[in-house]
Amino acid sequence: MKRTTTEYYKMAVKGAESARDAISRAEAAYEHGCEVAKGAYEADLLGEKGYQDRLKELETERDARIENSLSRILAVADEYDSEMAELGKLDGSRIDDGVMKLLNSGLQLTNEDWQELANAHKDNHVMTRILRERYNASRPQEEGAGVTIVRFGQSPADRSEVFSKFVRTVYHACKSGARPSLSGGGRLKTVTDYYNFIAQDSLADMQPYGDESFDNLDKDFPVETENGKVANVAGKNTDFTPGNFSFNFTPVR
Repeated sequence: MKRTTTEYYKMAVKGAESARDAISRAEAAYEHGCEVAKGAYEADLLGEKGYQDRLKELETERDARIENSLSRILAVADEYDSEMAELGKLDGSRIDDGVMKLLNSGLQLTNEDWQELANAHKDNHVMTRILRERYNASRPQEEGAGVTIVRFGQSPADRSEVFSKFVRTVYHACKSGARPSLSGGGRLKTVTDYYNFIAQDSLADMQPYGDESFDNLDKDFPVETENGKVANVAGKNTDFTPGNFSFNFTPVR
């Protein structure tokens, strides 16, 4: 991957911060333009048609600036999707010949053996598919242990879906200007705290790629309320969940 998963999440949050600023400026410019046009109309410098045309021009300019700023958030998702599509390609060079010899040897693998193979290839989509199919075809029955459901690596498609939900939620939050209140009272300190909260919550569903670690999410995506800090949302070391918030839109989950 060109960037780490955390970097992609940070890019989306930064994009939302920039877009929110741009939206505020576009709305302020629109309101100012409307006031100027109204003054010109009342001073008989603009006729009725000229006044209405000017209002439409201002509205079109505002909407174009807003959509342009928001598009930068979606561009992050497009880049991430492209990366995941590349990782998800069926590429023979990603097949581990040593593992294939082992699987074709006829040797009966234990649950522990399967788990070790799964862990070793959790970020190799091709090997994950092979291991899953072989495992399902001959699940080992170990006395006293039953069948272990092996957790194979999260597929690139699944990662894309998790990230896409996150980006769409941030996109709508940015567009609406939402800064939700806690159901028990109080508010998040800034809109960035809200975007970071969404990031932490999403990363709880995302498997780290390669040697990545999500152990410092409370530092990478700090979240504060007006009354104090909410730490490590993804690790659930907090009393707050998405259900504690009153949204101004329907979050995408």
